[in-house]
Order: sequence, then structure tokens, then C-alpha cells
Amino acid sequence: MILRTTAFIAAMMMYAAAMAQNDSLLKDTMMWYNQTHQLDGIVVQGRLPKTRVKGDAMRTTVAGTILEKAGTVSDALARIPSLEAERDGAVKVIGRGDAEVYINGRRVQDAKDLSRLRSDQIQHVDVVQNPGARYAASTKAVVRITLKKAQGEGISFQDNAGAMYQYGHTLTNNLDVNYRTGGLDITASLWAGHYGHAKSLQENTLTYYAGPDKIEGVSWQESKNIWKGWSPQLQVNYMLNENHSFGAYYKYDRHPNGNYNCLYYTDNFENGNYVERSESNITQEDQFRKHIFNAYYNGRIGQLSIDLNIDGLFDDTETPGSTTETTAVPSVAVQQQTERSISSNTLSSNNFWASKLILGYPVWKGNLSVGGEYSYNHRTDAYDFHATDAVPVKTTDTEINERSSAVFAEYGRQFGRVFAQVGLRYEHLTNDYYNFGQKEDEVCRDYGDWFPTVVISAPIGKVQLSLSYRRDIERPPYANLTSSTVYINRYTYQSGNPYLLPTYTHSLVLNTAYKWMNLTLNYGRIKDAITMSTEPYPGSADPLISLVRPINSQKDYDRLTVIASARPTIGCWHPTWAVVAMFQNYKSPTATGEMKTLNQPWFNGSWRNIIELPRDLRLTADLEWATKGEYNNFHITKPRIVGSLGVQKDFHLRRFGSLTADLRCIDLFNTNKTDAILYGYRELTVHNPARRTFMLDLTWKFNEARSKYRGSGAGEKQKARM
Repeated sequence: MILRTTAFIAAMMMYAAAMAQNDSLLKDTMMWYNQTHQLDGIVVQGRLPKTRVKGDAMRTTVAGTILEKAGTVSDALARIPSLEAERDGAVKVIGRGDAEVYINGRRVQDAKDLSRLRSDQIQHVDVVQNPGARYAASTKAVVRITLKKAQGEGISFQDNAGAMYQYGHTLTNNLDVNYRTGGLDITASLWAGHYGHAKSLQENTLTYYAGPDKIEGVSWQESKNIWKGWSPQLQVNYMLNENHSFGAYYKYDRHPNGNYNCLYYTDNFENGNYVERSESNITQEDQFRKHIFNAYYNGRIGQLSIDLNIDGLFDDTETPGSTTETTAVPSVAVQQQTERSISSNTLSSNNFWASKLILGYPVWKGNLSVGGEYSYNHRTDAYDFHATDAVPVKTTDTEINERSSAVFAEYGRQFGRVFAQVGLRYEHLTNDYYNFGQKEDEVCRDYGDWFPTVVISAPIGKVQLSLSYRRDIERPPYANLTSSTVYINRYTYQSGNPYLLPTYTHSLVLNTAYKWMNLTLNYGRIKDAITMSTEPYPGSADPLISLVRPINSQKDYDRLTVIASARPTIGCWHPTWAVVAMFQNYKSPTATGEMKTLNQPWFNGSWRNIIELPRDLRLTADLEWATKGEYNNFHITKPRIVGSLGVQKDFHLRRFGSLTADLRCIDLFNTNKTDAILYGYRELTVHNPARRTFMLDLTWKFNEARSKYRGSGAGEKQKARM
């Protein structure tokens, strides 16, 4: 049915292409979408943040719309219905997964960069749900942010101070200083922060069978992570003329210390009878330093365009930790309780280099792009431990040498009002895995794959359509490949899995846009999906010991995501309504040993509002709800609802610039709770309580300017895996 529908849509779009051969090409102009209504002699004017099809992307205009006032770049992205974005967190495209984010062509390496920039600096945002062949095959989606063109010369400043409170406090500050003269553009930034507002509270029930006996572990945990860090960065851009520009970017991240503390209590039951209580005190420290470097050249020689990037990333992390566990049984006096302790330390580092070259040339009234990418990473990961009792954990000292190379060709052309683009990418990856200097061939990887991409976009009447196909791959993050094992209590351990396979997806996406309404259909066929699982500890003689680790799904499965949204403007009121529906047929083992098909649909709805008030005041009020349903091997057992409220105020300081204050309360009613079952051979029931969060942002701008940096980065997906 899906293939027949897709074929019909493709035929309609090609018919529109044939009918539009004599039409002029659509111009890439930025429009200010204004509507004016005459009501009893009163003129009410509102600007529409319209989303339209633009080539391979859905483009949302931000300049001149209410999205300019969203706050940070992350806040603006969060108000685009197909995106999920949190401050200092990853950007996700619903139905596709984590997205690569580019700002003026430069890949964002640190999610904090999205909080450093303000939403009023954005010109438009392009969301690409099936990226073309120029992007790595492991790129699920791309978000391209274009900033407004810089104006003026001289020096400018922007400072942003932020505070958050939940169970504790977080304080951050970021200062940007920019100097521009002629073709030279220099930006220096310094970020510093103390994070301590969040706390994780969770209740778990682990259920499984050991022979004929039903075992249940009822756990409660409270964990808190407090850390501080600072990060200077410098970027230099020089535009020789309109055809040649080059520059470099350097960033240093330093976390001198971080402290993680967790209390983990477990009551164990066998066939319903209480047999033991375990109390674990888990502590972990971490400190790391990271250097990020990018140099680029962007130019044109005649009709040949050249985009060259060279990247480097070097980091090292040390994570010492310890666990002290006390166990007691009902019939034993307190003074006879047993105590076990284990201490461990993990040292890891990455030494990464990458290069990327893209050449473009006009061919047959279209544009042909060819290019290549190469990356190399040397990663070390050493884990050692000391325990008072024997535990099924091994000391490891692993080394990974990974080489990745890729070539691609991509051709795009406008046929009247129809845009078509096809691409093909070949990637080859070699991964050599060593433990204590000995190569382990069964863990090593050596494979190459072809990844095709196709996109067709066209208007049919007043409806804009885009249909795209892509085959992609998701390689496991390095953290999931580690052999390091964390001791939680005598019955539970957590580790990575060096035997993980990559995940392959065939993705078909249909986007439609009509005025201020949008509809997206996203179908995926997924092989070897990676998910968390709790299972018997391999090689252990004790059947009660469990290991929590990532695994691949046993069977391929289908997933369909439907997103509908509407964003009208009604006077000073800017509402956004969105509904997401997700369907799947994921198959998972259960504690009874049977296979279960998880196919209960999951629905999510949101109602976001911005109300413009006199005296440069804005009120934000958001409501989000989610139903029961299933996603991968998760079964969400209870619905949830979240309400948030905020107020913004602009202060004009004349010659001293401007100040914006932004105060918010997230989860106003303490209702953002999670209740779910994680299926597997050992089932885990999870409950997370909720607590509201308060946020305050103060942004001061003086003679503000925008960066001209044009580096796009190389080896981005390999860096992201670190």
C-alpha cells in the first residue's frame, strides 16, 4: 500500500514537472509573510512564520516573525513542529533521530553553541529529513541555520547570563566579542558554567525467571551530577573577495571536576517472598579536556566551486569511581550485615583528524557536486578495578584504530517549478580492535556500503510537496563499544558491548505545506536497531546476576511517523498546534521467553502560544500531552501532560544597546512523569517523578554583529560518536 501510494505521488509530481517546463525558475528570495486584516477601521497586522518546500528541505522563515523573539536558537528550534530541542541538548527531528546542526555552513560541535546565539540573529532554518549524498551516511537529519547578514564594522559585544533552579542551581555566562573591518571578521568567546540544578529520581522493578522461580528486584535510586567547566573559543574569517574566503576555528573545553553521587536501594523477592535488601552508595568523578580545530577554504574559480575543510579533535577523560554496598536478610541482625566495595578508574582519549573536499560545477542546466571525505581516529580506553569480593568483571585496556573514507556524487536540477536531486555515496570503514595489545579479530570491522539518495519537490496548485528517499547507517557511539563495566550492586552490572552492529534504515519521507499548515509522513524500515537490554550476565554461574547493556534488535521492523501542524497568526496571538502519531511493529523477547510484537500507537500533541503585549512584553504559555504507546522495546504505560509559562521583556538602553530578560517555569504542575516497561529477557518497569524547573536569562547586546564563519567541518559523524 505504501509503495503504491508513493508511486502515485511520484507520478503526480513528474506530471507537474512536465507541465511546468516553460515556467520560470523559482527565485530564492526571503519573503516577509504579512497579513493585514481590516476590522471596523482598526488595522491588525501579523507576520506568519511560514514553512515552505525549498529544494531538499522544509524552510521556516524566522526573520520578521514572532520566532525572532523565542529567546535562544534552541528556543526557536523547539517551536518548529518537526523538531525537538532542549537547551544544551541535542536537536532531534521527530521520526528520524538526532540531527546535525549547521550555522552558516559550520557544523555545531557543542550543543551549548545553540544557547550562545539568539533567535533574532536567524534569517531562516532548513530542516532536511533525508540528507543528500554530500552528508555522511550516518546522518539521520540535518538542520541548517542561516544567520542574518552582518551589518557595520568595528567592535561589538554580547553577554548572556543564565540561571536554572530545580533541585539545586545552575549558573552560566557567555561573552562574545566581535571585531570586523573590511573582509576580516574575528570573534572571541568565553563560556563558563556551574551545573547542579538537576536530580534523577527513579523507581524500577526488574522481573525475570531463574528456572521455575520468579525473581523481582524493586529498586529506588536518587542521583545527582554536579560539574563546572569553562570554554574559550576563537574564530577568524577573511573574505578576500566574493569568490574567495578562508578561516579557522579553535575551541578548548575544560571540565576540571564533576561529581556524580547515587543512592541505589533494592529489595529482592523470590516467588513473592522478601529475601534481601541491598543499599549501594555509588560515586564517580570525571574531568576532561578537549581541543577542537577547523580550517576551511570556500571559493570559486570560474564556474567551479570549492569547499575544503580540515578538522581535528583531541580529548582525554578520567573517570574514577567507587561503589559501597551493604546487604542484609530479614533473619540477620544489623551487626551481621555484609559489606562489599569496589573501586574503579577509566581513562579514555581520542586523537582524531578529518578532511573533506566538495567540488561543484554547472552541468546540463543543473549542478553536479562530487567530493570525498577521510577520517582517522585513535581511541584508547583503559579500565581497572579493585574489589573486596570476587566479581565477574575484567580489567580491560582497549585500543581502536578506525579509518573511514567516502566518495560521493550528487546532481540537482530545476525543471520549471520542480526540483529533482539524485545522489550516490560509497563509504568504507576499517576498525581494528585491540585489548592489552592483542588484536581481537571477532570484534574488528571492515565493511563498505553504497547509500543512494533521491529527492523530488514541486508545488501542485497551492500545495507544496517534497518526496525523498535515503538509505542510511547508524554506527554505535564509542561509549557503547567499551568493555568497561560499572558495578551497581551484587546483582546488577552495566557495560558497553563491543559486538554491536550498525543500524541500517530505508527512509521515505513525504512533506506537504499549505499556507500555515504542514503535514509530514515518514516511513522507515529498520535493521539491527540498538536498544538497552537487561539480560543474564554472560559467563556467570549465578543466574541472579544481571547485565544492562546495549544490544541489537533481533528482527527488522517498520515504523511510520505522521506529523500535522498549524501555525496561524491571530492579531497579537501566535498559536502553534501540532500532533505526532507513531506506529511500529517492533518484536522483542519477554521475561517468559516469548516474542511480543510492540505495535500500540503512540500519540503526542502540543499547543504553544506567544502573546505580544504592549511595552515590549511577551507571554509564552505551552501545553504538551502524550498518550500510552510503544516505541522500540519501550511500552509507555501512563499518559502525561506538561504545562509551561514564561514572560519576556525588552529594555532599550539607547547608546548602551539593549537588554532582554526571559523568565520561565517548565513543568508548572509537576506532571512530567514517565512510566514505562523496558521489554527483554529481564523486564524493567520504570517510574520517574517530576519537578518544575525555573529559568532566567539576561542578554545584553551592544553594537551587535554576526559571524561570517563559513567552515562546514569534516568527519562530523565520527566526531559525534565520541
